[in-house]
Amino acid sequence: MDYRIISLYDRLKPHYIEQLHKTNIKYPELTGKIVDTLHDQSIVTELKYSSILDFKFLLGVDNPFEMFKDL
Repeated sequence: MDYRIISLYDRLKPHYIEQLHKTNIKYPELTGKIVDTLHDQSIVTELKYSSILDFKFLLGVDNPFEMFKDL
């Protein structure tokens, strides 16, 4: 049986995915960095503080826990 770790990108709420697509036009490098981080991480508490600041800048999110669907 194969198990797949669910990334934070997979758990991201749909409206945040839409916002990332919009910010990709204006800030492609930063948005790409954030998307890569979300694909690489599976636990919110393991995000670096710099990534959380990037979320705040791009998406206006103060609390990263609110961005993801519960498991």
